Amino acid sequence: MTSASTENFQQYDNGTATACNSNNKAAEIKEIPPSFPGVSQLLPHLYLCGASVLSPTVITSLGINLVINVASELPDTPLPTTVPILYLRIDISDRPNAELHKHFDEVADMIEEVRQNGGKTLVHCVAGVSRSASLCLAYLMKYCGMTLHDAFMHIKSVRPQIRPNTGFFEQLRCYDEQIHGRQSVKMVFLECLQREIPDVYETEFRPMEEFYQRQRLANKRNRQTPLTT
Repeated sequence: MTSASTENFQQYDNGTATACNSNNKAAEIKEIPPSFPGVSQLLPHLYLCGASVLSPTVITSLGINLVINVASELPDTPLPTTVPILYLRIDISDRPNAELHKHFDEVADMIEEVRQNGGKTLVHCVAGVSRSASLCLAYLMKYCGMTLHDAFMHIKSVRPQIRPNTGFFEQLRCYDEQIHGRQSVKMVFLECLQREIPDVYETEFRPMEEFYQRQRLANKRNRQTPLTT
C-alpha cells in the first residue's frame, strides 16, 4: 500500500474527531449501534475492539471493508461470506519486546487507502487494549496530525480501557519523534512499581504511589524512634 496525503484531514478540536470528505465538509462520528457493545468508533472510518465481540454480522452491519487482526494467539477472524472483505493478520504477541513498530507504516497506509476509497477499517486484538490500540495510535499520528499524547487522549475518551504495554509506548514515542520531531509523552519512574510508565498513565497510579511514599516515610520514622524501657 502506498502512503497517502494528509490534506483531507482537519485538526481535532475539543477532543472531537472529524475527517473531511471530498467536498471538505466535516463528517461527524456516528454512534455505534447499541447492539454492538464493545466496539469503539474512533473516527468515521476506523473502529477498535476485542475479538470476543466480533462476528460476520457485526462486520457487515458496520460496513467494514478491512479487518486487521493483531494477535498471534487468535485464529483468523470470522469474516462474512456475503461481501468481499480485505483481511490483514499480524502475528505478534503482547510483550514489551515485540517489534510492533515494524507494522506502524504498513497498517497506517492501509487504513488511509481504504478511507480514501470510501471504506472503513476495524482493528482488533484479543481485548482491544494494547496491540490494536497501538496501531490505531500510529495511524492517528501519521495521518491525522496528532501527537502521541493527543492521539492517546482521543482514543481513551472513546475507549477508556486502552493500555498499550510500556514497550509499545516506547516504540510509539520514537514514531512520534520521527513524525513530529519531538516526543509528546514522557516516561516517569514510580517507586511503587519500581519501573517507568508513560506519563499519561501517571494519574491512574498516583494514589498508589502516594500511599507507597506515606508507608515508606512511616516505616522510616518507626525505625528512627528509639525504644523506651
